Amino acid sequence: MKTIDDLPFLNFLTPEFEADPAKVINALRPISKIVRTPIGVLVIERQAVESLLADPRLESSLLNFVQMQGVLEGPIFEALSRSLLAVDGEDHSRLRKLVSRAFTPRSVERLRPSMRSLSEKLVADFAAKGRCEFMTAFADQYPIQMICELLGVPSEDHDKFARWSNAITWVLSFEIAARMDEIVAGFEGLAAYIDALIEERRAEPRDDLVSALILAEDGGDRLDGDELRSLIASLLFAGYDTTRNQLGISMFLFCENPEQWERLRAEPALAPRAVEECLRFLGTVAIAPRSAAQDLEIDGVHVPRGMLVSLSTASANHDPAAYEHPERFDVAVSRETPLTFGGGPHYCLGANLARAEMQEALPVLARRMPDLRLDGEVSWRPRTGIFGPNVLPLRFTPGTA
Repeated sequence: MKTIDDLPFLNFLTPEFEADPAKVINALRPISKIVRTPIGVLVIERQAVESLLADPRLESSLLNFVQMQGVLEGPIFEALSRSLLAVDGEDHSRLRKLVSRAFTPRSVERLRPSMRSLSEKLVADFAAKGRCEFMTAFADQYPIQMICELLGVPSEDHDKFARWSNAITWVLSFEIAARMDEIVAGFEGLAAYIDALIEERRAEPRDDLVSALILAEDGGDRLDGDELRSLIASLLFAGYDTTRNQLGISMFLFCENPEQWERLRAEPALAPRAVEECLRFLGTVAIAPRSAAQDLEIDGVHVPRGMLVSLSTASANHDPAAYEHPERFDVAVSRETPLTFGGGPHYCLGANLARAEMQEALPVLARRMPDLRLDGEVSWRPRTGIFGPNVLPLRFTPGTA
């Protein structure tokens, strides 16, 4: 049996990897399904990634990840330790079961008219100008307004929720130390607001997700106060920042492939397939981080207990064994479902919401923004975390109302 030392090495902290991860990974793909990294191992083959996402011998590595960066205790560590991203086993199953009673596909489906209406409203503010900075004009506003509507957060508080969520997202990056003041402010602001919101809904329940979570019960089991706060924060993260960045990535991909934008504009019914292709081609989340709960073997390699095992969903989404012409961006092709939302027990809670939001928004944007192209330099977040544009300047011909 091979050991970790026998594996080819991939350093994801180099400028070469930051510039073109696919080139680096494709060079390793014929050699091994699993590679060594500065923090553990990375699985790059689609079949292995898909299988390991549901493997009970792997558990969340979120706490390992933040401990590696010096967050060993305190309010942030305690909040993360209670989140669905960190909890495993029976505790995780219990929380997911309680949440599923309230966070259902039906809840998402009834928001589709609001998604279309909001998309039209936001794009109307800049459509006549023929140009926009997309992240500020659309991506920063659209998903936060939808998740806040689902939760029952008043519209005047949406900007605060967005600011807190943006700050908290840095706990999933390698920039925790540099961003600690932002992260602390985000956690403290969100926690205080959620506590007040919970108390308000306990006193006066409404037809929203917070009220439903308070009332969610299974065999006499209910969420306690800490669990409610953590879960609502998790839903905010699942429903905002990843969708925000995936929208920006999608618009960039269409700028790079203008014929696909015109195809979607001519055939808006392609929206569901177009969303899947955007998720596959370049996802805002590139890996599903895990830790080995016990010694195990992956493709003939001994992986010791405690080793960080990163499952490369990005690499899996481009595996030529699963996708014909994986480097071709084509919104009309039917492909294997991308693994961008993960899989197994930790499958993304916000997947249904994110898909619906993009399915409703992209046809509206395509209709109102023909001849889409970049209008300047794009600024990107680091790839070692939630990836996406910081700034995305776009130009287009003013479209049909």
